[in-house]
This record gives sequence, C-alpha cells and structure tokens, in this order.
Amino acid sequence: MKKYFSSAIYDGGYLSAYNTIYKKNTNSRVFIIHNGSDFERAVFFKQLIKNFKGYNISVFNPFYDESPDGVYIENLDTYIISDSGFSQISPILSGIWEKYYPITKDKNYPLDLRREILVLKAKENNCYKNAWNVLKSASHIKEKIHTEFSPFLNDEKVINYVRRFCSRTLKSTNAKGYGTIRLLSSPTPLGIHTHYDTVFESCETVINIDDSFGFVGSIILGIIKDFATSEKISFIMNPSYFAKDIPQTLIFPNHSLAITVCDENHKLPFEPQEKVTVSRFLTSDSILSSKKVDALLSIENRLLEDCVLHIYEGRDFRFKYNNLCKGYEDSYEVIERADELAQRLTN
Repeated sequence: MKKYFSSAIYDGGYLSAYNTIYKKNTNSRVFIIHNGSDFERAVFFKQLIKNFKGYNISVFNPFYDESPDGVYIENLDTYIISDSGFSQISPILSGIWEKYYPITKDKNYPLDLRREILVLKAKENNCYKNAWNVLKSASHIKEKIHTEFSPFLNDEKVINYVRRFCSRTLKSTNAKGYGTIRLLSSPTPLGIHTHYDTVFESCETVINIDDSFGFVGSIILGIIKDFATSEKISFIMNPSYFAKDIPQTLIFPNHSLAITVCDENHKLPFEPQEKVTVSRFLTSDSILSSKKVDALLSIENRLLEDCVLHIYEGRDFRFKYNNLCKGYEDSYEVIERADELAQRLTN
C-alpha cells in the first residue's frame, strides 16, 4: 500500500495533487464519494480498504487528518475519491465514466446546528490560512539562509556532479514521459509528516543528499528536474512544503531510481544505496557552523512549529463540528455502503 497526501499547505496557500494523481484515462472507473460527515467518510474508507486487502492500493490523505479521503485500486484501475476538503476534485474530473456515490442519506440538520457548523468551519479555514501565512514567513527565512550559502557554492562541482549523474543514471528510454507531482510530505496536526516509508520500496536505488539547510540539495534537484524535463524523461516530484516548484524528492519510475534531500524533517526510514554530502560542493565548509545560519535555522524551525500548531487548532474545530453531528451519524449504514461498493467492483 502506497500513501500520498492529496493536498498540502505551502507558502502560496493550498496545493492539491489530484490533478496529477488522477490519470484522466477514459477507461478508469471513478467514484466520487459525497454526503456524510468527515467521521462517516473516515469509517467508509477504513472499511473499503479492509475489503481490498491484497490489492495494489494507493491511499490519499488530506494534510489536516490522518484518515484517507481517497484511494486508487491499481488492479481494477478504479478511483474512489471524497469530494470534500481542499483537494478540489470536481473541476478536474469529467466524462461519462464519472459516478457519484452517496454513502449516507441526506440529513436534515436543525437550523441552529447548521449555523454552528458553518461558524466552526469558518474558524477551521482561518486556522489553515494562518498556517500558510506562517509558512510564507518561514519561506522568507529559508531564502535568507540560502543567501548566506550562495557565496560558498562551488558551481563547477555542482555542474560536474549533475552531468555525471544524468549520464550515468538517466539514460534515455523508449518511453517518453513528463513530470507529475506526488505529495510525500506535508505539515500536519502532528508535525511535518512524510510517507517515505511506503513510496521508495519500489526503487532499486535511492540516493540521499544529506543537507540540513536545503540549499545545495534544492539546486542539484532543480537542475536534474530541468534536464529530465528537456529530455522528456518521466519523473515524479515531491515538492518542498515551502514552494510547489522546488523539489524535495525526484523519483524516476522507468529507471527504478530516486534522489532525495534529507534534513531534520525529512529522513529516510532505511539505509540508502548512496549518500551525498553537501560539503563537497562548497568552497569552504565554515558556513556549516555559522552562528548566523544557526540563528536563522532556529527561527525557521519555530515558525514551522507555529504552522503545525495552527493546523492542529484547525483540526480541533473540525472535531468539534463532527461531535455536533454525532447524533445524526450512521456508521452501520456507511460500512454497508463500503461493502456494497467493494462487492460491485470485484464481481
């Protein structure tokens, strides 16, 4: 089972990955889940995944919750996706294969309850807006750190490394492709979380660029990404949580290869086949112990903690309005609907 985030918060607001997760294949079966509270949707997907044990499944989690809001069943070429939250599903799905699948009956909430839910949802959204504003501030601090590093970068060594890397590992294949985005890491209510443990297992070679400051690693991956784009080599990019255009990881499925930048928040759960140290690309490694850089890094980390706190507060409002709806929820009906859909797809 592979896990991805369907959406994330970055310094520009909300980022949805469904426009690259969904392949827009007219032969795919697509079920858009609607109706039901967040709690009922969580129960639905938990039961659904249980029914497809043994299948090749990709699970999509929103940044604000640990429970799935979508799955892709590779064996059946079927998407089952929740049309809620910040993933912005509906605008990108169109065609005769689109199917709406209600998991519960429409509920007639009392007027006072509906008002209270709207107020709590507005507060939740405001928390997420605060989170991305804090992340924007953290991004500015990251830029200052990179400015400190710039004079120490050995451009020639970086170019030579990338040239050797591309000629050694990214040989042309008959299959021409393009780049897509997968969100493998995101700020969540529980901190900066990664799905590295389930994604890299299909890669024979994983190269780890150990870079606590992100500057050298982002430059190397940026140049490799540009090369792959120009040569039409298929790659999957996991963007940095600061900006959607800066890669944190590049995966080359046709080459069974991944190259990733690791720092305090992004660590591999296994030993990579190759490690790259950033000091080899610097004219002097004195910058690595700079007190000014350490101070900036401390501010950045504090801002990241604030971002996580805002997301946690947002989820707290979500829990509050879920609790308001508990008397109207029917988990037994939802489980039956999940079993019914699973039976329908496997028959």
